[in-house]
Amino acid sequence: MQPDAMLDLSGLRDIHIPEALNTFWPPALGWWLILILILLTPAVLYLIHFYRLRSAKIYALKQLDILEQTATTDAGRYAEEVSKLLRRIALLRFGKDEVASLAEREWVDFLVKTGELDLNRKIRDLFAYAPYAKGQVFDAQSLAALKKAALTWINKNA
Repeated sequence: MQPDAMLDLSGLRDIHIPEALNTFWPPALGWWLILILILLTPAVLYLIHFYRLRSAKIYALKQLDILEQTATTDAGRYAEEVSKLLRRIALLRFGKDEVASLAEREWVDFLVKTGELDLNRKIRDLFAYAPYAKGQVFDAQSLAALKKAALTWINKNA
């Protein structure tokens, strides 16, 4: 190589000065991901909550059908188990602080208020006192009304 060819700088491009950087917009990929995560989190939490309630409703309806088989043999136990089932759903839906301390009349009043139920005195007594009336026989009409009230409450609240 010749020394003059090494020093010939005519084929080089001129130095380009970069444009002024805009540091605010557009944001980097990481900021986009954080924004998407922030926007999607409430939707995902709502879907999880909806799925839990939906699965609780399906479970409750299946359990109610299973419990109906015991209604003819032990009506008191059937009413007790229906009340327990509704209490489990209420604990899931309304929380422990609001539901756990309710008993007898307060529990029935809570079911009527939250389920918008129209219960006669006999069905109210069945909900309130059946867990304490072991071996008691109830008429088929009362048990059917109990199941109808339970179905209405589950469909409204689960």
